[in-house]
Amino acid sequence: MWVIAKRELFIFFSSGIGYLTSGIYLTVSTLFLWFFDTDFNILNAGFADLNSFFVLTPWLLMFLIPALCMRSFSEERRTGTLELLLTKPISLWKIILGKYLGCMLLVMIAFLPTLVYFFAVNDLKLNNTPLDWGSAFSGYLGLISVSSVFVAIGILGSLLTKNQVSAFMLSLLICFIQFFLWKGIADLMVDAKTNYFFNQLGFFEHYLSLCQGVISIKDLTYFIAFNYVLLYLSHQMLFKIKNKGW
Repeated sequence: MWVIAKRELFIFFSSGIGYLTSGIYLTVSTLFLWFFDTDFNILNAGFADLNSFFVLTPWLLMFLIPALCMRSFSEERRTGTLELLLTKPISLWKIILGKYLGCMLLVMIAFLPTLVYFFAVNDLKLNNTPLDWGSAFSGYLGLISVSSVFVAIGILGSLLTKNQVSAFMLSLLICFIQFFLWKGIADLMVDAKTNYFFNQLGFFEHYLSLCQGVISIKDLTYFIAFNYVLLYLSHQMLFKIKNKGW
């Protein structure tokens, strides 16, 4: 499993995909948070926090993670290297988890430079204004949780088709539905119970709770369970490919 994860990281950085993806993410987030005169600009917010960062980042990850994961299996199926990998004495779960961990490690590497934002806000704030490091920690926990599900969706999308563009579009659609569509439907509901039901289906409400500094078992269980379901479906797809060559 770790061998496959390291192989994925080597491919990402040797081909330039890792540098390109991380560079795009950091450049766009920095421009929106510090330079562009938008609602995301931290300097215009007037508060010593990075709420704008936690609001903006899922939008960027929704595009970047499917683009990152689209080649995970699609490219190997197209070139025929997946058949070779499946002949190795490696369990299907180890192949799936290896790909998953490789993508997650790259995402977390991309997050590391964003810690500079917090030190910048800490230096710019008034001396008597405390910086909420607890909510920052839970916000990053929320980002990692959302990223993990986006990666699992990207891997499943990559298994569903040999075409990388199709894998990207399919993964992007599923990510959008799970993060924003259920929230949009919930907002249209007048009944409180129906509103709550649709909010709990999507990521947004669980992610928002973490960003507000509330770390609950319910939200963490939701992300863990969703990851497992997606990875299980990926395992079943890989099993089908191995046995039927689909």
